[in-house]
Formats: sequence, C-alpha cells, structure tokens
Amino acid sequence: MTQSIRGAHTPWRRIAGGLLMVACFCTPLRAQDSDDGPSPVRSARLADLPLLPRGVSVHQISSHNKKGLNGDSQWHLYTDDRGDAVIFDAVGPGCARSIWGTDIQEDAVFRFYLDDDEEPRFEIDMLDFYKGKHPLFPAPLVSFEKRGYWGERPFAGNCFVPIPFAQRLRIAVKGKFEFYHVVYERYPHGTAVETFTGKEDRAILMDAFQRLGEAPAGLDEGTESVAAFDGIDPLEEIVLLESDQAGCIRAITLECDGSDAMIGECEIRMTWDEHLLRDVSAPVGFFFGSAVRATNMRTLPMRMEKLDEGRVRMTSWFPMPFWSAARVTLINRSSQRLGPLSATISVGAQEYPQDRSGYFTALYRRGQTTYGRDWLFCESPGTGWFVGAVQSMQGEHYCEGDEHFRIDGAISPQINGTGTEDYYLACFWSNREFNSPFANCVGDVRAEAGGTLKGAYTLPSCYSRFHLDARIQHGGQSHIRSNYGSIAFYYLRKRPALVQTDYIDVGCRASEAMHDYKAPGSVLTGVVEAHPEGGYFQTSFCDEGRSHAKGAITLSVAVSGKNKGVRLRRRLDQKSPRQCARVFVDGTFAGTWYHPDGNEHLRWFDAEFDIHPSHTAGKERLDLRLEVVVGEGRGAFTDFAYWVDSFVE
Repeated sequence: MTQSIRGAHTPWRRIAGGLLMVACFCTPLRAQDSDDGPSPVRSARLADLPLLPRGVSVHQISSHNKKGLNGDSQWHLYTDDRGDAVIFDAVGPGCARSIWGTDIQEDAVFRFYLDDDEEPRFEIDMLDFYKGKHPLFPAPLVSFEKRGYWGERPFAGNCFVPIPFAQRLRIAVKGKFEFYHVVYERYPHGTAVETFTGKEDRAILMDAFQRLGEAPAGLDEGTESVAAFDGIDPLEEIVLLESDQAGCIRAITLECDGSDAMIGECEIRMTWDEHLLRDVSAPVGFFFGSAVRATNMRTLPMRMEKLDEGRVRMTSWFPMPFWSAARVTLINRSSQRLGPLSATISVGAQEYPQDRSGYFTALYRRGQTTYGRDWLFCESPGTGWFVGAVQSMQGEHYCEGDEHFRIDGAISPQINGTGTEDYYLACFWSNREFNSPFANCVGDVRAEAGGTLKGAYTLPSCYSRFHLDARIQHGGQSHIRSNYGSIAFYYLRKRPALVQTDYIDVGCRASEAMHDYKAPGSVLTGVVEAHPEGGYFQTSFCDEGRSHAKGAITLSVAVSGKNKGVRLRRRLDQKSPRQCARVFVDGTFAGTWYHPDGNEHLRWFDAEFDIHPSHTAGKERLDLRLEVVVGEGRGAFTDFAYWVDSFVE
C-alpha cells in the first residue's frame, strides 16, 4: 500500500505533548533539573518517580533487523577503521543506562571510547564484563545468568552501571556480538555532565539490588490505614481508603487468599482528586506483578509472597500523590465470595509540587492479538513517563515480538528492540524464572509443561519490566494469534509539555520561503517512496525533500516566548547513513545533531534535537544554521520536514 503525504504530514503525528518518555528503564535513575534547566545526572529514589523530569529524552540502539523481519542478530551501526562492529554511538551530553546482550561469544571484547578518545578508554573481555570481573563494572549491577533454553548459550548479560559522557560515547566490539540493546539518555548541549570515571555514586542503585523485595531505603511510611473484611461478595465493591485531603500513598499491602479468582477476577481501583474517570482499574494479580497465579515474586516497586494455608501477601511501593482526594477500592468480579482479606495503606505527607508532578496511572488491557497490529501497552495524551509493564501471553510463538515505543507521534519508534523475551531482559524463549529489580519472569512454562516446547505455548507466561505510545509485537511481525494481557504503569499530567509552534515542508517552495529556508549546497530528492521502521513498515509513504552533501542549511522558525527549551524533529531518509550537522541558534553553537544509524530497507526516520533553554528563553523566533558534516563514513544530510515544538509549563 502506498500513501502520498506531500503537504499532509499532520496525520502522521499526534498533537505535540503526547506521552513523553524519559529515563524510565532504570527506575531509580533520572536527570535532575532546576528552573534554569537540567543539571548533572545523578541517582534518584523510587520516591522521586512522580516528579516529571525536563531536559532529557530516552532512546535505544539495538540489533533489530533493518528489514523489519525476525532475524535480529549482528545488525550493528557500522564498522570502524579497526574493523570492529560499532554497536553504540551518541554525541553528548548523555548517559548510557543499560547494556543488554545474549549469545555472547568467547572471544568478544568491548571497546569503550569516551569523548574525544582515539584509543579505547576501556577494553574489556565481554564475558568478564558481564560477570563483574572489571572493578568499574561490579556485580550485582552487572550479571550473566541463564535465562533461556534455546541454543548453546542461553545466557543474558545485563549491565546497569550508568555511563555518563560529556561529549560522546562510542562502543565497539572486537569479535562477534549477536544480539544487543543499549538504552541511553540525551541532554541538550550545555547540560553539565561529568564523563564516566567509575567513581560515581551508585549507593541507591546498589540498594535496589541488595534490598530486592523489601521496602525502599528511606521510605517515609507515613500513617497506616488498615481495613479488614470477612469476605467480599460477587460484584461487591469495598473501600480500602478514602481521603479528602492531600497526601501520598507510600505503600499498599493486600493480604488475601491466593485463589485464581482473587488473582485474576478481583480488581483494584483508584481515583485521584476530582478526576471523573478512574486512574487505575486492574486485576490485583497484574497490579502486584503476577498476572497468572499467586507466587513468590520480587522487583523494585512490588512484591508477592505466598503464605500458609493458600494465602498471599502483595505489596506495591509505587508512590501515588494526590492533592485533594483519594479513593481506593476493591471489586469482586468473580461468581464466588472471596476472603477474608485485609489491606494496609501507608499515607505520607504531600511533598510534590502539583505543576511538576504526575498522577500514578495504570492502563490494563486484555484480549486476542490482531494480525498486522502491535499489542498496545500504553497510549495517552499529556506529559508523563512510562515506568513499567506486566504482561501475560499464551498461544503460538509470541516471544519474537519487538517492542516499539513512539513518543509524541514520531513515525519511527525511539525504542525498537529485538524480541519480547529480550525486552524483559531474558533471552531465547522459553524463559526460566528469575527476579531482579527491573525485570522478572514468573514461573517456567517449559518446566511446567513437562519439558516440552509445544506444551509451553498452552500455558500463560508472565513477565514484568520496570523502566511512548508504547507497543510490542506478537511474533516476529505481529502475525500470530495469542491471548494477551498487560498493565502499563506511568505517571501522567494531562496537560502537554510540548506545543507545536512551527512546521516546515522541505521541498515545498512556499513553505521554504515562509521560513527563509536556504540550502545552496543541496539537491532536491524528487519523490521518494519508502517504508518507516517499526510497526508501520508494511506501508510505504511518498515525500519530497533535499539532500545536502556539503554546505549549510539556514532557516527561521517560530517558538513560544514562554518556552523552557525547544525540540526540533526532522524526517530523514536513512538510506544515507550516519547523518550529522553542527547546530547554531542565533549564531551560537547549540550542539551536534547526529543520527548514528543507517537503513536502506526501512528508510523513513524521525530524528530529534533538543535545544537548551539558555539559547531560547524569552525568544519568539530562532534563526537556525545547520552546518553539514560529511566524510569518515557519514552520508549526506537529508531533510523532508521539520517540526518545531516548544517546551512550556
């Protein structure tokens, strides 16, 4: 199918200010900021999650198949002058948050280049790296565990040591590295970041591993509210908490019977302040991390414990602020009386500024997958961050589905992965049971099916990941029929933080003239018909733009006079690899716009560049100059459209 989009880009993009994805894959870490903009990245507590960060965007580079097919191994960015495969390349300031890999070869070596290094700053045997043998990358922040069954090396390597960089981070691999993904943050040029030394404060992150399944360190438990019930009848709804004043739920513990009816058919509901619609409505099993059964399960924000006599204790430590009222209830949707049960809810003082914080929100969905459409985790207008998901799957070969997270309506996903089991930090389905702060697998469907792969498909699996329309494939190309269920956790403020203030249709003379767009070193591309990455790769789109092998692009764009920074988005053609330009705002250098990838198969991509508020504050118009950088494997700079979004309060 082909769709012409000349002069009609708007349907591709929701209104600016859709769900904003930030540093959510490693929940205890985020970029702090001040009224003047972002300051150096540092660790943060679980209690800081309601505070919505500014000045940070999250991206992922992975070995996903550039054709949109299932084979996701060895698709690296490019080959460097040493003949090494470059798996990560970002121009700073920024911070790599996690490095996952599997099918790790005996002779593979990581080479880390920081800032302007011409020689590797660190050269580490990959197995030694993941086994914690290097002093700067210690266990348990790195791990090498058997989390799958298939193949000769079903081991997942995970690294959660943050690697900040002021100018650039490049990771190359000597030898073969089959499957990988690297999650990283980018900050605007001008953000003060100290490049990785290995001496960074990791105390809070270490605590997440060492106290796994316990209350977070420093938790203000507040005042406990206890509600006990002899039972709950079919369709009866009972009140666990009702408050008419400001506060913050610090912990919720529910103790009840561990029956399938309680886990799967009893729903927890939450409503904050004056909201007309519920903010949370989900089965208690999904909400507390085990969608399919009562079990022993531990992650950073929640825990489930099996007790004597078939009972279970479930706890959530997600902070849930409210500013005027809160209501938490439980409804029995089964056909039988359930109980007895008790709920203990700790409510602390309200310490969050309402204009900078989000409401705890959860979206629960269940049903059959749809051919050709990814499974939707989360889609919501407003400002927020996605902090995790619990997912259940049953039937056919669902495990190969890649995660596709799009933020603010981008045609191409900012997070594009290599498979469902990889997203949950495991490998090579079917997966063995494991617990970690940021991901887990509940049970072992292959063992439960008597060791047979065919039998494993008939049993429901359950995974969780704690880290954006956010979606995940079912099967290698969203082409299998399975029963899915999921709950997405996020913090949401329904007012947008981005407002679109301008749009330039490159190649259209009228639009270029309106924005004083000039590019004497460019050539018109003519009509390009191509496919985007992600879930829409089966549909082609047509557009016209420009290609720049030299020179500079100048243009003038409108922004909000009350902006707190500006985001540029550019549609580019990835057939030209590693596109790069130096960006100047009103004559002042504002950073390097670098897209390290290339893809001759799925060519459309929406790349973003954030401008620090020091260049934009108080201005209603910006004169931009993009100086094209080519050579050393970098291709021509391409542009088909620009969107200009202003960050606003």
